Amino acid sequence: MANVTINKGKKEGKKIDIARIFMYVILLGFTFFSLLPFYYMLSSSLMTLGEVNAGRWLPRSIDFQSDITSCIVVATDTFMEDGAEVTKTRAVVEIPESVTSVQRYGNRSFDAPENVQRTTHFRLPFLTNYCAAWHGANLGEYFINTIQLVAITVSGMVVFCTLAAYAFARMNFPGRNLIFGIMLATLMVPEMVQQLPNFLLVNEIGNFFGREGLGLCGDAKNCWINNWPALTIPFMATPFSIFLLRQHFATIPDELWDAARIDGAGHLRFLVQIIVPLSKASLFVVVLFAFIGAWNSLAWPILVTSGDEWRPISYGLQSFIQEEGNFAHLRMAGSMMTTLPLLILYAFTQKFFVEGISTSGLKG
Repeated sequence: MANVTINKGKKEGKKIDIARIFMYVILLGFTFFSLLPFYYMLSSSLMTLGEVNAGRWLPRSIDFQSDITSCIVVATDTFMEDGAEVTKTRAVVEIPESVTSVQRYGNRSFDAPENVQRTTHFRLPFLTNYCAAWHGANLGEYFINTIQLVAITVSGMVVFCTLAAYAFARMNFPGRNLIFGIMLATLMVPEMVQQLPNFLLVNEIGNFFGREGLGLCGDAKNCWINNWPALTIPFMATPFSIFLLRQHFATIPDELWDAARIDGAGHLRFLVQIIVPLSKASLFVVVLFAFIGAWNSLAWPILVTSGDEWRPISYGLQSFIQEEGNFAHLRMAGSMMTTLPLLILYAFTQKFFVEGISTSGLKG
């Protein structure tokens, strides 16, 4: 007798997951409100002052006669500097007066000064508001300062944080847990509370180097204040970076250390040849945090410097925003230029950032 399969023809309907839908709505709403300030900053940087003051959210159009112009000029300038005639080939900002009146930049002049003889080689088109903000805020000088400070800080942090984290994770010495606990406790102290004692300490160290003639930064009486050491050295061994690396180093199997000892390796060789190659993602997170911290630093540079020679780009932007309170489109253009490097860096390094956090024992 043949077996007969009876198909009842009933199809079970898919259940609607209300919780998942609610979660997506919350995430989309959070994403929208997170991106809204950035969108407004970007759109305002492309508008004229009249459009920004009118409360528009989109520019009416992009005019290639005023919004985008050949405002970047590569030229050879001859001028007097410190009583001597100097000739330099450089990139400068030059915006015609007819464009500045359309964009409403006030009484600013973007032509060559009267005491400069300029020979133009070629011009590059760019967004006019960005050219005006770059010139008005002198962002080129602040960018160079910031890149130098970031390079010094990151280099020092990789060395000192790695050594300290390895000592806490892989070496036994009296008081290790106590010292590590005290170090972690400093994370609970607000940064602003630490700045005054840190300033007094940095000032005293700078005076010591000046008295002893050790000369880290020339013949200055105080070798740290108003110079790169005060802006970089205090941040070369941050508690959070040491903690993050220590958590990862502690997860590396002890069998690797036993094998290294059999081969005659000591702690330094084991750290350089075994630990560091296995910890690239965590080290990258430390570098990224160091870069962001040095790039965004503002209060501390103002406290330990009195001139613009070593002040970072955050100070340049803050000064520009205060001076250009009535020119919202220029303020937004300046803010975009100081924000974009961080966004570009994160866009290319997001994968390594997530991997570094997940392998450091900080998942949650």
